[in-house]
Amino acid sequence: MLLNTKEDWQPEESDVIAWQRAYPAINVHQELAAMESWLDANPTRRKTAKGIKRFVNSWLARAQDKGGSPQARSSGKTDSIRAKTIDMQLTDISWLDGEDYEMMKQYYIKKRGFFYDGGLING
Repeated sequence: MLLNTKEDWQPEESDVIAWQRAYPAINVHQELAAMESWLDANPTRRKTAKGIKRFVNSWLARAQDKGGSPQARSSGKTDSIRAKTIDMQLTDISWLDGEDYEMMKQYYIKKRGFFYDGGLING
């Protein structure tokens, strides 16, 4: 996410895990992507390095209060392509096996912090 200084800020993995625990009805990765897009579209409202975590926490709290993310509320049935989030589709390794599965699993954990093999799994 771009800060008001035009520096890029990315949350620590421990922060993402804490937010996922604090806001169970939220798809944290999806909401972080939405925040990044919003900050990009609103350059005069970008946050400081000191204020970015407060912004993220407030955004997630509002999303939780509004009923959460549709993907987080779903029954867990993700058989159809439409039922899968874009993150699930992009990190889907369910069709791989053996060495290829392990290699792509490690790649997605390093690159995105999660992978999908029938259930969204955080690294």
